[in-house]
Amino acid sequence: MDLKKLGLSALMIAAVSSTTFGTAANAVAKPGSQLINFEQAGTEATRYLVDYIKIDTSNGPGINPTGNEKAGADFLASILKANGIEATVFESAPNRGCVYARLKGNGKKKAVILLSHIDVVPAKGENWLHGPFSGEIHDNELWGRGTLDMKGMGIANLETMLLLKRSGRTLDRDVIFLGTADEEMGGAMGAKWFVDHHPELVKDAEYLLTEGFYIDSADDGKARYWGIDVAEKNLLWLKLTAKGAAGHASMPIANSAPNRLARALQKLVDSPVKPIILPEVRDYFKSISVAEKGQLKAAFADIDAAVKSPETLKSLQKDSIKAAMLQNTYSLTIIKAGYKTNVIPTEATAELDCRLLPTVNPDDFVNEIKGIINDPQVEVTKLDWIKAEPSPFNTECIETIKAVAAKEAPGVPVVPVIIPWFTDSHWFRDLGITSYGFLPFQINQKGIATVHGINERIPLDEFKNGIRRLYLMVEKLCTTK
Repeated sequence: MDLKKLGLSALMIAAVSSTTFGTAANAVAKPGSQLINFEQAGTEATRYLVDYIKIDTSNGPGINPTGNEKAGADFLASILKANGIEATVFESAPNRGCVYARLKGNGKKKAVILLSHIDVVPAKGENWLHGPFSGEIHDNELWGRGTLDMKGMGIANLETMLLLKRSGRTLDRDVIFLGTADEEMGGAMGAKWFVDHHPELVKDAEYLLTEGFYIDSADDGKARYWGIDVAEKNLLWLKLTAKGAAGHASMPIANSAPNRLARALQKLVDSPVKPIILPEVRDYFKSISVAEKGQLKAAFADIDAAVKSPETLKSLQKDSIKAAMLQNTYSLTIIKAGYKTNVIPTEATAELDCRLLPTVNPDDFVNEIKGIINDPQVEVTKLDWIKAEPSPFNTECIETIKAVAAKEAPGVPVVPVIIPWFTDSHWFRDLGITSYGFLPFQINQKGIATVHGINERIPLDEFKNGIRRLYLMVEKLCTTK
């Protein structure tokens, strides 16, 4: 591989080529271990991420319908094996796979899992400034699909495994590396398959770390807070089916199926969703209020009172992520009706992607939707329901993250977050494993907007910082205090 073509400087190439970790000023010494050089580790990880991005593991309807994750799993496994860590690739379906590896500890404590998914959402190259699978570096940023979601964290997990192996530290916990397929389409051929077929390989784990929230960056580049995903909104997919008489389109039918469906959907659009303030959400807003000013500071400090004001609530809803933490949501995603322009069909359907806050009963929510529609000729049925139990915020794992944050950024709070999307963690929460979602990179809103969008990229300095943070968290969690 020609590293110069990847945009790496001569100094970086020299660092990548080196296998000695312990000569730079930012190295961290650990008793009885080699020196950890995080700058050099970050450079090595950059090389891995460049190559990883180039493996197209797009996963979406009509695009790589059988996936290409096994190529990614083989790539990760080859690096682990080359560094003396035994790794196994499990083929969940043709050309699809999960990679598993374990660093053994002394067994004093239960294991911790470092989980990432190998697949990425599809990307159309013509819409990007730099190719989504090129792994190009421009202005000290690495471009490509998956740099944030979530090949970047996958390589951070990998580098953490390598650094732990090289450090010579005696671990009190086993550290499990797991890369799965199919997360972007629900996980049936990935995390779910692994949990169904090989639960014995992870059932001894106490904690799991995977994607989730991140270190929120203000416009001035300062960290506002470290957000830890302790819960995910439960996924409920609904189908609305309207019935009506058929006829010639030249003679309109007032209560035709398409008309009934249109009226039902308009009622949903016009019906405001009532806020629900969970204890975790209250704590989140109160914690981050310290970084705000003026009306927003007051609103966050007393979010219960704030949402009672229609004007304040409207202002809060401008931030889609924070708004999703305050209420159940439903989004219209699919509408189907008819087969010919001049024929009124007997049936029209729509599908809704609903995300429910923890503790909300799906049947109660369905009844609420039916009540809003108020039309017996529009049937509401469940297509899918995925429930994710929340994890506590008073564990050793959380205290470890807080300790690393306090040392790096004194005064910056570590706060619990309920994220509006879902991750593979719910499959492992079902096994009783306490799971947290945390992307150890400081990212601003502009950067987060590229996830599942165009021009996804990660600043290399922040990628390296994330590796240092993750290593310090895992090393602290897995060694005697």
